[in-house]
Amino acid sequence: MGRRKTTEVDAMATKSRIIEAAENLFREVGYSKTTVADIASALGMSPANIYRYFATKAHINEAICDRLVRHIELRCRESIVRDETSTDRIKRFILEYHKTIMVNIIKEKRLYDMVSVAMDEHWPVIQEHSERMMDSLRIIIERGISLGEFRNNNAVETTKTVYQAIAYFIYPSLIEHAVNDAKNNEQAHSMEEDLKQLLDLILNGLRSGV
Repeated sequence: MGRRKTTEVDAMATKSRIIEAAENLFREVGYSKTTVADIASALGMSPANIYRYFATKAHINEAICDRLVRHIELRCRESIVRDETSTDRIKRFILEYHKTIMVNIIKEKRLYDMVSVAMDEHWPVIQEHSERMMDSLRIIIERGISLGEFRNNNAVETTKTVYQAIAYFIYPSLIEHAVNDAKNNEQAHSMEEDLKQLLDLILNGLRSGV
């Protein structure tokens, strides 16, 4: 008898197992030190079998990075489910974005090192993440404009400006640098307070004044 043909469901299950094993190894030793052979060994597979599902280790990296950023997106969306003003929604959404990254840099540093590199190197998965996050912000801004809460600006351009303004508070490498600086200088870290002040300035500029 020949080898049983792998079904699509089987293939998806195997890919999921590979991603789980790789993510666990990334947590333990870091993504740059983990090899495809390490992942294969953890699963009792050969490296050649891994390559049946992922052409390169970079494809595994991107799959894990996609899971991480989608977790961030879910947390941010969940933060605005309540019925609030558009001002409150923007503040809650962006503060949750910052806090989720901040917490995970501390808890999952080795994993978030990969997100930092992905942002610096402009991996496609990060570009797609940024576009989804900007879409969510744009929807909030458009709602604020339609209700007369915000001035009638170009929502797309306004969203880009807001997203660029908060870059310092959402890039893992920049957050980690700021946290380390505060520790080295024995100062209480105040990034969240700095972000709240920035959001006040941004929202003052958005409000219609009505």
